[in-house]
Formats: sequence, structure tokens, C-alpha cells
Amino acid sequence: MDGISTVIERINEIKTRFGLMRHNKIPKNQSFQETLSNTVKQLPNQKNIETKDSKKYSIPEIKSLAEDFARINNVPSSLVKAVIKTESNYNPNAVSKKGAMGLMQLMPATARALGITNPFDIQENLKGGVSILKRLLEKYDGDYKMALAAYNAGEKAVTKNNGIPPYKETKQYIEKVINSYLKNAK
Repeated sequence: MDGISTVIERINEIKTRFGLMRHNKIPKNQSFQETLSNTVKQLPNQKNIETKDSKKYSIPEIKSLAEDFARINNVPSSLVKAVIKTESNYNPNAVSKKGAMGLMQLMPATARALGITNPFDIQENLKGGVSILKRLLEKYDGDYKMALAAYNAGEKAVTKNNGIPPYKETKQYIEKVINSYLKNAK
């Protein structure tokens, strides 16, 4: 069992370096069953989600925080909530296949560039994601579809294609966000 503990410890160390882990190393004398049990206990409750500051947030509280960050950044709160719904379905611990993290699915390099130390922290993630959305809306003169295309596919892809890239994923993403936005804007 020492070998398994060493491997798990190394995996956790790597996850911690990439901001994917928020708990400490496993004690060397802990059994696999104890490790598994402790890990399961640390998984977030779907109704109340724990962040690094140990505060639990309900989905209505997350929506309220999203509205606050939207107001501060002068971005429509319905658009912010639509992005969150589409990106993570309000799961602050979501990780995409490409490595995007948190509510607004920030890529690791983007999070670092924004000074975000824990992209799974609800407030940090919202602050970063909404600031990106604001910048993109300004860059594309308030054109939601262009801003959303850049949010999803990247600004380089939008520039390269002189508009919304012809990617199926990006087109579906824009449609989902806009539909959610229209539903929330009522």
C-alpha cells in the first residue's frame, strides 16, 4: 500500500501545482479506504458549494454574486448568468476536456494572466470571467455573438475568420447562451 500512497501523493502534488486540488497531501500511513472515504467527504454538496474560503454558496447566492459582478462591470447580468449556465451549469468545480475551470470555465493561462490563484473559487472565477466578457463586449462594440464567439473559440479564431468561426461547437455555444440569455432577460 506504500506504493499506492506514494503515487496518490504525487498525483495530488501535480494537481495542486495546476490549481486542480484544494486539499492537503495524504498522510503516508493512511489506508486506501481511508483516503477514498476522506476524498468523498470533501466533494461539494450540490445545494451548498464550498469554496477555498470555506463559505458555502447556494445557486441563488451564486446568481446574486454574478449579478453583483455584472453590475460592477456594466455587463448585462442575464448575459453573465447565461454564460455560467452554458459553461458550467453553475458547478464551480467543473473542468472541461480542454482544462477550462470553474463557473465561467477559465483556461489556466487566462486565470494566471488575470491573477486568479484559485479558479474554483466562486468570487475569483466570476471576477475574472465577467472582466473578460466586458472586455470582449467592448472590443466587438457590444456585439454579443462576436463576444461570445471570442469567449468560446478565442479572439485569434475570430480575427482569423473575420467573424464568428465556422466551428460547430462555437455556433452551438452562441445559440445556447443567447437562448439562455433571452430566457433570463424576461
